Amino acid sequence: MTQETDLPTPEPLPRLFLRRAEQAGDRVASYSKVGGRWVGTTWREGRQAVEEVALGLLELGADKGTPVAILSGTRREWQEADMACLCIGAVTVGIYPTLTPAQARELLVLSGARIVFVEDHAKQVALQEATRDLDPPVRFVTFEREAGPDVMTLAELRRRGVRRRQERPEELVRRIQALSPSDVVSYIYTSGTTGEPKGAMLTHANFHYVIHATNSLIPYDGETALVFLPLAHSLQRYTNYLALISSANGYYAESLDKVQENLREVRPTVFTLVPRVLEKIHTKAMAAGMDTSPVRQRVFTRSMGILREVGKARRDHGVPALGARLLHRVADQMVAAKIRERMGGRVKFIGSGGAPLAREVHEFFEDIGVPILEGYGLTETCAPACINTLETRRVGTVGRPMPGTEVKIAEDGEILVRGPGVFIGYHDNAQATREAFGDTDWFHTGDIGYMSRDGFLTITDRKKDIIITAGGKNVAPQPLEGALRRHPYVGQAVLLGDRQPYLTALVGLDPEAAAQLAEAHGLPAHAPPEQVAAIPEVKAALDAHLAAVNAERPSFEQIKKIEILPEELSIENGALTPTLKVKRRVVAERYRDKIQGLYAS
Repeated sequence: MTQETDLPTPEPLPRLFLRRAEQAGDRVASYSKVGGRWVGTTWREGRQAVEEVALGLLELGADKGTPVAILSGTRREWQEADMACLCIGAVTVGIYPTLTPAQARELLVLSGARIVFVEDHAKQVALQEATRDLDPPVRFVTFEREAGPDVMTLAELRRRGVRRRQERPEELVRRIQALSPSDVVSYIYTSGTTGEPKGAMLTHANFHYVIHATNSLIPYDGETALVFLPLAHSLQRYTNYLALISSANGYYAESLDKVQENLREVRPTVFTLVPRVLEKIHTKAMAAGMDTSPVRQRVFTRSMGILREVGKARRDHGVPALGARLLHRVADQMVAAKIRERMGGRVKFIGSGGAPLAREVHEFFEDIGVPILEGYGLTETCAPACINTLETRRVGTVGRPMPGTEVKIAEDGEILVRGPGVFIGYHDNAQATREAFGDTDWFHTGDIGYMSRDGFLTITDRKKDIIITAGGKNVAPQPLEGALRRHPYVGQAVLLGDRQPYLTALVGLDPEAAAQLAEAHGLPAHAPPEQVAAIPEVKAALDAHLAAVNAERPSFEQIKKIEILPEELSIENGALTPTLKVKRRVVAERYRDKIQGLYAS
């Protein structure tokens, strides 16, 4: 299925950037926290920084097609370095700051990047040590004010750019004019849950399409966004590029740890979250509502009931009963408004992508007056292929295909995508590219789903993650894992049962909840998770939660046993990808003994 499109002709992103900077001039483009206060950077200042960095990169030997890496958290300098690369036709290679030096080195080898922007001294030293044997050697540019040996500061790079502009004042303009929409913008490396990372090649035309298609459905003019997802990921990258064609501006969060604080300070109107974060907000809100006096518990429970009743009536396109509408105002003030205030109090909508969002969580946010615009896409589709809008959104789906994008379901249920946002292939990996497209021009997403008659897509799970039990039943793990995580004690869950007679799960306790439970029962704050889970109160709560999860499902989807993980699954211990997806093969190998114990009898 596809929607009709009337979008502008593709052009290189730097031309959009220069046009926007010319129009906006001294208007603020973005804000960053400096010395305890939010400081704005205007479009004029941003353009100056981008041009100087671009010319400085030419001084370092970068040219059209040169891969340039950025190893940094989400910040203004990341965005400026990225656009500087695009202005000279270089290819940006984003590296997650959570990667180990060895993993970052692997991306440099795969991409061929030998110029690297780094955010701080610690990351620079670690990567320098890991890449000493590379030839040609890696050149480092740090975002910090001071640099160590063989490292250049961003300020020095800009000074070099200033000198070059004095010598060749028209050079950058000529280079931007020579760019083509088909030129590659970035190699964005996939998470690598099952093997070596693959660098998806995305072009100016890809990004030009997705930002214009999105803006045609969800206008971003005048919106204020909090920016904190990794810019190495296509989702935040494309979202930031929306500012090139709208009057939106963004605040760069200080860190992930300070997002909650920054939400209250900035009071954004829009932002984007991955489902896991939305799940945590939902779980904490529900736990807080019940962790109070009996009277307040009753008020919370009654209010949530009213909010759900009215929310369901609206979703079913009905009109809530008069009594429910009157009570809804009170329930909104008593409960919903307080939850919205924790997110700043001005949120018009939250974008969600990267993984399927549980229906219960989605309905919760809709019920409290925070629309969730869930979308669907992959790195290879330049983020969104389908999206919900404020006017036509449907809970439990990822919306309809973007204008100009075609989506169809293969005979085995796999979702296939074709359109202007689809990548041109994997860098230096022809075999993987052939496997991704087969003998057609349809991209095989690897996701399983189905489409309604009116074009709304629902995602079931990853094709390779589907569990086939010994009885031949197909089970999608993500819905069950999401259900397990909807308890305040549970932080992680991995469903098991492929070729087994029944389902089981590895469960990781929420670290914050585990510490509080341990201290409340006289144990050290960092007591082993298995010891915390053995506390009678905790064991009873987990058993009751498992029973509730199973009660909603047919017998072949019921989880017979769970085992507590001895540690949190993390990027650092190799169990999660940089986008926080579980590496199921790694987990299966690392906890083989525990898994065997679940099926021993």
